[in-house]
Amino acid sequence: MRLFTAIFLLMLAVALVSTGLVGLLVLSDTRELLTRDAQELAAERVSQVSLKATAALDAPVRAATALSRVPGFLSLPSPEQRAHLAAVLTERRDLTALTVFSARGERLPGLQAFAVKDLPPTEVAEHEARARALIGPGPEAVRWSRATLLPDRPPSLTFVFPLGDPARGYVAAELSLAALGRALEAEHVGSTGFAYVVDVRGRLLAGAPERARPGDDLSSRPAVAPAVRMLKEAPEREVTWVGNFGEGDGRVVAASAIIPGPGWAVVSEQPLDAAYTQVRLMQRRIGLGLVAAIGVALMLALVFSRGLTRPLKGFTRSALEIARGKFGTQVQVETRNELGELAKTFNYMSQQLLAYDKENRGLYESLERGYLETILALANSIDSKDAYTRGHSQRVGDMAAEIGREMGLTDREVKQLRYGGILHDIGKIGIAENILCKQTQLTTDEMSVMREHPSIGASIVGPVSFLGTARDAVRSHHEKWNGTGYPEGLKGQAIPLIARVVACADTWDACTSTRPYQRAMGTQAAMEVMNRLRGVSLDPDVVDALARVLEKKGAFAETSPSPRAVPLAS
Repeated sequence: MRLFTAIFLLMLAVALVSTGLVGLLVLSDTRELLTRDAQELAAERVSQVSLKATAALDAPVRAATALSRVPGFLSLPSPEQRAHLAAVLTERRDLTALTVFSARGERLPGLQAFAVKDLPPTEVAEHEARARALIGPGPEAVRWSRATLLPDRPPSLTFVFPLGDPARGYVAAELSLAALGRALEAEHVGSTGFAYVVDVRGRLLAGAPERARPGDDLSSRPAVAPAVRMLKEAPEREVTWVGNFGEGDGRVVAASAIIPGPGWAVVSEQPLDAAYTQVRLMQRRIGLGLVAAIGVALMLALVFSRGLTRPLKGFTRSALEIARGKFGTQVQVETRNELGELAKTFNYMSQQLLAYDKENRGLYESLERGYLETILALANSIDSKDAYTRGHSQRVGDMAAEIGREMGLTDREVKQLRYGGILHDIGKIGIAENILCKQTQLTTDEMSVMREHPSIGASIVGPVSFLGTARDAVRSHHEKWNGTGYPEGLKGQAIPLIARVVACADTWDACTSTRPYQRAMGTQAAMEVMNRLRGVSLDPDVVDALARVLEKKGAFAETSPSPRAVPLAS
């Protein structure tokens, strides 16, 4: 084994060193390039989203500024002016209000239209106040207000444009950002990224970063802080910026772009792992190459050292098999040297151990059969006192063993379950026959006497060492899951598992066999009773195991009427 280990480690080291050096060189040469490509892709994506957001603003602005191109709009009769305003609101659902002002900023009577009826006077006044704040000396172009954030409403903003050149009046329009928000929510950056819009204060206007709502302050978000800084420094410049932000699993590749005019920034975020897919792919390929090199080294080491180490491995493996009880195991060594002679001696020893083991197993099985026959005789002595319970102990033992196997217990534990089931009522030997075989309801005193049989039985089987944990089943099979049983009032997991299993098997046999107080129930009806007792007097896990045993037997194919009463275990 030492020789095999030395050869294996030497070849493995050669493969690791050569492959590792190549992998490091490739990583150092290409990581920077792939990272730069990923960031350029993020910048290109945010630019595309910025163009879409700008287009979403341009369309309603073009629809509203069409009023400035209506010849003599301010001189038209009032009905025609209102018709033009209504037409614009009908064409653009994202425009929610239009108001016409004079050149001095006075609202012209009758020239105000809203897409929503019955607006509160405060909102109308705020709309007019925002519009008047934008009217005044300066370039004759569209002017934008800051976004307005109202509870339970999408963000909106007001823009104003002149009528005529020089301006003879102004039109103020209220623009809802709901459509822009929906467009950005549907815009994905890669497979897991997202884009959103913030204003100069860092407030969310549109889009859907995780767990954020319109109006939330995102200025402290790592990806938003640089965008807000750019907005404050140069709000009218079309600047695009990209970088990595965050820590640990929350690291992202973020890019931002300025939208001139309203003074907004479009921000896109994508998890770092998703953005750098190519880098990870390259690392994975290098890892696969390393694994392949290790595999080649392993195969060469196996082939080269097999001739030297195979006989020793065979001896080791066979010795372990014998230690586990598999006597008769043979070693196959086809050499004529000392190893061959040792193999013949080893094989002879293994055959002799196998013969001794068979003899011992026969004696043990004979002894065990004697134990079991004695136990059955004891149990039958109890069952024979009552024609209704004849064979009850044997059936309880068999069912308890099946439940134990279903619950994954060991063969030794299952054997103790069978013993415990057969002997669970052995203490009734010490109960007077006039009480034991009484066909009517027991009195309180008689019931107290009957309840002594678990303790009597435990004292009977206690000195018998081979019964092991079966004594717990004899003593505690009348304990209940809710703690109302006897003789000790144990509750839940404090009741030994073997007693819980025997109690379930005992109750099942009581349901499915004819007694003085009831007729035997069918499987379905009996299982209904067991389910009612589940978690009350019986362990729920044991009842579930019983149901699985019955299902595997196909016992639920029958149908039976529901029981009228819950029978008691014997």
